[in-house]
Amino acid sequence: MRGGAGLSQGMAAALLAGAFGWPVAPLAAAGTPEVIALPPVLVTARRKEESAVAVPISMVALDGESLAEAGFSSATDLPERVAGLTVSVPNPRLTSFTIRGLGSNAFNDGVESSVGLFMDGVYLGRQGFSIFDLVDLERIEVLRGPQGTLFGKNTTAGAIHILTRLPSHTFGAQLDSSLGTYGSRQVRGSVTGPLLDDQLAGRLTGYLTQRDGLLENRFDGTDLNNRDKSGLRGQLLWTPHDALSGRFIGEYGRVDEDCCAYPLRDPIRPAVNARDDYMEYRRASGNPADREADSDAPTTLTVQQQAASAEFGWTLSPRHRLVSLSAWRDWRFVPQNDDATSLKLVTGGTRNAHQQRSQELRLESRFDTLDTVLGLFYLHQDIQGMEIGLFGEDLAAWTFGGLLREQVPFATRSNSGAALDLLIPPETLDGMTVVTRYAQDSRSVAGFGTLDWSIAPDLDLSLGLRYTDERKQAEVDRRRSGGNPNASVLAATNALTPLGTLIGVDLSGVTFAGLLDAVAGGDFSRADQRTEGNYSGQAALRYQAQPDLALYVSAARGYKGGGINLGVTGERIEPTFSPETATAFEVGAKSRLFGQRMALAVAFYHTDVEDYQALTFDEDVTLLPNPRLTNLLNVGQVRLQGVELEASGALAQGLLARAGLAYNRAITRDFRNAPDEDTRENTKDLSGRQLFNAPRWSGNVGFEYVRTLGAGLEAQAALDYAFRGGSFATLEQGRASYVDGYTLTNLRLGVRDPDRTWELGLWVRNLFDADYVAVVQPVYGVGDYGALAGDPRTYGVTLRLHLY
Repeated sequence: MRGGAGLSQGMAAALLAGAFGWPVAPLAAAGTPEVIALPPVLVTARRKEESAVAVPISMVALDGESLAEAGFSSATDLPERVAGLTVSVPNPRLTSFTIRGLGSNAFNDGVESSVGLFMDGVYLGRQGFSIFDLVDLERIEVLRGPQGTLFGKNTTAGAIHILTRLPSHTFGAQLDSSLGTYGSRQVRGSVTGPLLDDQLAGRLTGYLTQRDGLLENRFDGTDLNNRDKSGLRGQLLWTPHDALSGRFIGEYGRVDEDCCAYPLRDPIRPAVNARDDYMEYRRASGNPADREADSDAPTTLTVQQQAASAEFGWTLSPRHRLVSLSAWRDWRFVPQNDDATSLKLVTGGTRNAHQQRSQELRLESRFDTLDTVLGLFYLHQDIQGMEIGLFGEDLAAWTFGGLLREQVPFATRSNSGAALDLLIPPETLDGMTVVTRYAQDSRSVAGFGTLDWSIAPDLDLSLGLRYTDERKQAEVDRRRSGGNPNASVLAATNALTPLGTLIGVDLSGVTFAGLLDAVAGGDFSRADQRTEGNYSGQAALRYQAQPDLALYVSAARGYKGGGINLGVTGERIEPTFSPETATAFEVGAKSRLFGQRMALAVAFYHTDVEDYQALTFDEDVTLLPNPRLTNLLNVGQVRLQGVELEASGALAQGLLARAGLAYNRAITRDFRNAPDEDTRENTKDLSGRQLFNAPRWSGNVGFEYVRTLGAGLEAQAALDYAFRGGSFATLEQGRASYVDGYTLTNLRLGVRDPDRTWELGLWVRNLFDADYVAVVQPVYGVGDYGALAGDPRTYGVTLRLHLY
């Protein structure tokens, strides 16, 4: 290091690699003054290794080492580095990603995400597969806009590709250990090296992440919503000779947490307030920032994931290479949920098991001015789900007493409960169970091809086309059992049903059994199947206007298959839904400025989405807390328009900076049948309104500074700032689902040796202790929302050890 304030060549490369996916590299030879430059980062956005600048796509490449240094280990951290990306995790099964305002939540397992998620080239059929720690990564590539060819499975909004580090034939090991506030503790490590000289290398990666809960349960003083994740990933890299290689990956992950409690958020609907008032019950605070819960039943979840993949590459000739990628993944989710009160109302949850198998074959060919890819893709998914609702002894009084309270404002459990119990005793519903089982078997087959043609030294044309054929079949079955319906004197009305049969009139709706069907849900069974096929693709023209300036224009069509509603449907909800298509146009530029010291990328886009797949609520009348009221529909037209800006550079010796900014105008052009939280009918007109989870503005800025201290030490400081504007968190835009805009600031200070064999760092996340809402989800149905505050200010220390 020169002059006491310089930046070493290796450190400059590592730091700017993390800044924005453009690593820095020294141009000067030893003994001459250092010059920091920004050479292209290599990405695989088009399933081949190339410079990010050469790819005519708006994208962000996040370096894995930089993410590790920043303490990012979860998908929920990514929006702090990627403008225009939103990640919501109410619980692992309900994980959702949104790019440019387009995405889907997963309350109904029949809908798949509009953002394609991939790991080491393998398509992940459910967003919940991403909830395990992101550790030992090479990089993450976020591709904006429809990726209709190579990433053609459900990528109408974009794709996120997570790439892990390869095994190495050179020994290396790394260990990170962190301790922080709220009992935060994390250990991550990896070891790699040769197993058979020049032929077989291995890599073993593991992690353990734990933290105490951030919600205080006033019922018993315990903490809820903690973190407890662990995982192990093993890899083999087989290179018997230059023409053949194989990569084998096996992984196991587990989550075992006291999660996820969602206190009801203000404003609470009058009907719910009336029920609480009748029971003389005071809820936990409706302000998420108070971090208070009131739960008398276990609130837990476990997630277990196992996966394996095998990728082979054969070099058939100097111009042709064949790639085979086979994968299997098994994901299981078991929750136990409470009803957000210490009353005995409803407990249960939706269990889910998802198994998938996939196979991809690609023939990659390289000619003098032409590169082509031809491929076949197969995916089989098996989804099994079971939703359980177990009713408690307070449910009858809370439900029917609330109706009484709405008519008689002074009615309470104390002054009228005895009379109500004579009519509908607590044992009527106590112990009653409603179980809804669903299963779906789906198969997707696709053929695709791309062509990248260098028309002239400064002009490139890219074309891609994909045809996808999908077949799905599913069953939904609901059964109610238990309780003691005959305990109510109203059960005598059930005799009207056979009487109605005799006189030819259906009187079941005025019987007590009919009332229970309306209140708790009756028996239901349905079987459906769906077959369809569709095209997707893209075309792009890239022009190298100057040595340091590339311009591009592109058009793309994305396709996400239709599906089957894996929920109980009423008369107004169709059992199946149509495919979602997106037609996008993009104009952009990528440039390097000031003698290669700065990189700049800008993109303007316009996307029209037809039959946007969204979730709504069944209009059938039900009185009980019913998060099952989540069904699927197609929103006629959605339009996305905006601009994205990415920049990175060396501002001064030792000082590096990055920035990202996104303006996104995502609106529903035609949406006249949205759910109305007041009328409980699908009559709300949201045409022309901003989409949910689509803040108009979002962005980030970061600075990193390295300085030599002497005595063989270097000091590092980093400041990261991210912001997002306000937006609704649910499709129907209920009043309590709005999330105000917020900013987050993180600070890191550290010391290390120049070779980085060890590093000791202090970190603070959410430096200014900003209060913000991280997650909103329906609790009892449309208009009733639970919410969680984002993490408060946390701080801690991290020790990193590297052996090379």
